[in-house]
Amino acid sequence: MRLGHVVSSETRAKISATLTGHVRWGPEHQTPETRAKIAAANTGKISPKRGIPLSEETKAKMSATRKGKPGRPQSPESRAKLSAASTGKTQSPETRAKISATLWKGGRETTSRRETAKRRSFGFVPLNAVFPGCEGHHVNNEQVINMPKVLHRSIYHRQSDGRGMAKINAIAYNYLFKQEVEAAIATKESS
Repeated sequence: MRLGHVVSSETRAKISATLTGHVRWGPEHQTPETRAKIAAANTGKISPKRGIPLSEETKAKMSATRKGKPGRPQSPESRAKLSAASTGKTQSPETRAKISATLWKGGRETTSRRETAKRRSFGFVPLNAVFPGCEGHHVNNEQVINMPKVLHRSIYHRQSDGRGMAKINAIAYNYLFKQEVEAAIATKESS
């Protein structure tokens, strides 16, 4: 038979009839003397795949060659069987604690500290006065325009990579100029 050759059902039946009752020769069919001889011959030999601890360098090489290679995809039937087998099983508290410790990135406190540390590197030169319900917006690393909180949060922006900064800066400067014009008109009317 060739590799990939489809065997007919008649041929399969003939092969099956020939092999029926045939005993495969294995360790369970060997005499105790034969098994003792094989054991004596293998004594002291180390299996090439087992028993030899790998060096850290070898482990690193093996790890590097496997990185980025996807695992064998599973069929939907296999996934369904695995899902059914694990349904209803709970992990021990120790296992859950280990998983939690591995995935934990510091929580809300750490994230908040990171953000605050980034903002600490900015200067603070206000271009207008503080008023109730305002938030300070850094138009650059030094200058701050105080504007209504709702207006400040109307556009997502990020100083670190400049995302949305052009739009929010335009809004902030428009707000500042409008405030200045209103203040100038008010002082002119009062005098």
